[in-house]
Amino acid sequence: MNPIEYKNNQLHIEKINIQELSNSNQTPFYCYSEESIINQYDGLYSAFDMDIKIFYAMKANSNLSIIKLLLNKGSGIDVVSGGEIERAISAGAKGKDIIYSGIGKTDEELNYAIESKVHCINVESQSELIRINDISKSLGVKQNIAIRINPDVDAKTHIKITTGKAENKFGIEYDYTESIYKIAADLKNINIAGISVHIGSQITSLKPFKKAYTIMYDIIKNLRSIGHKIDHVDLGGGLGVSYTTEENIPTFKEYANLIQSIFGNADIKVYIEPGRLLVANSGLLITKVTDVKTTTQKTFIIVDAAMNDFIRPTLYGSYHEILPVKNNLGTSNKVYDIVGPICETGDYFAKNRKMNSVKIGSIIAIKSVGAYGSVQSSNYNSRPQIAEILVKDDKYEIIRERVEVKDLIKQEKIATWL
Repeated sequence: MNPIEYKNNQLHIEKINIQELSNSNQTPFYCYSEESIINQYDGLYSAFDMDIKIFYAMKANSNLSIIKLLLNKGSGIDVVSGGEIERAISAGAKGKDIIYSGIGKTDEELNYAIESKVHCINVESQSELIRINDISKSLGVKQNIAIRINPDVDAKTHIKITTGKAENKFGIEYDYTESIYKIAADLKNINIAGISVHIGSQITSLKPFKKAYTIMYDIIKNLRSIGHKIDHVDLGGGLGVSYTTEENIPTFKEYANLIQSIFGNADIKVYIEPGRLLVANSGLLITKVTDVKTTTQKTFIIVDAAMNDFIRPTLYGSYHEILPVKNNLGTSNKVYDIVGPICETGDYFAKNRKMNSVKIGSIIAIKSVGAYGSVQSSNYNSRPQIAEILVKDDKYEIIRERVEVKDLIKQEKIATWL
């Protein structure tokens, strides 16, 4: 059963009627289905016929409850900042559960990561490698690392989320693999634990994965042949999700079979770092229609959510299905732009979208917002960040309180000379 579906023409998330939920909680707000997240995790994990370790890429949704839910399932956590390390630990993660990825790590962040005994640091540059060694020496420890390789593979995804091409800022070019591993091997406070790759996000074909993973297999084979011990390969994340019914996304089993065909007999631990894949379709953004405005060119549905709450349509031109909470069963040929109240034309959720008729006060749900939704929100136009709700069966809890404008103002002060 789909955790998000109509029952008696009323949209539900698990057993919660969303209309009733919106009557009790100020719109707009995010809500997430725990069942959906668990189903995604279990489905991905069970697709493999080999030992695999999942590290949830918490950048997709860093709410403490989401992190804790996945830790409880046995997931590790992939982090990309010192703040994410602190957040993961606050949710119950131990250092051994954490892989620290990402470019531009500061000395303060590296010191915190090493003191926290993170499982592994994915190294992005030679200078970062040297700094990790120096900090580890000052702390009297030896730090596990993996080198992130840039395989120069085009993931054929949105230009802003491709990370595996030579022109991208991420990783070490694969032609320099031998030399960077030689440098690492000579550093006394570094332990070479593995190798890493991540070519992008929302990838909808297995071909880029196959190309990148084959390159990685050959690199591992070569490194081992010259004496390096490579215990694990971190394949990153990137497998896409369906935002529309027309998208043809590889199945978990197809993805698992590809990985197994390349690394199944390689005598190596395999790590993967899904983020969007686990949480995207668990989430709804619930918002209220505040106005319906017709011009000579368009009819606008104006809602109380805005691009500061959910920026993906504006930032990436992304498609998200939008549903009325009350399904009137009609097939509408009327076309709307669904927009927010922010003072920019770019503040929209959908353009030229057919929808069943709605009116002022109607509640609508924007789907597939569980990833890169709340985490990318801002306070633009002095709009406070909205609440997040987690649903389990017939109960729910607010897992992030709505911020009040007065709380934003408290963070500032007027200069003494004014």
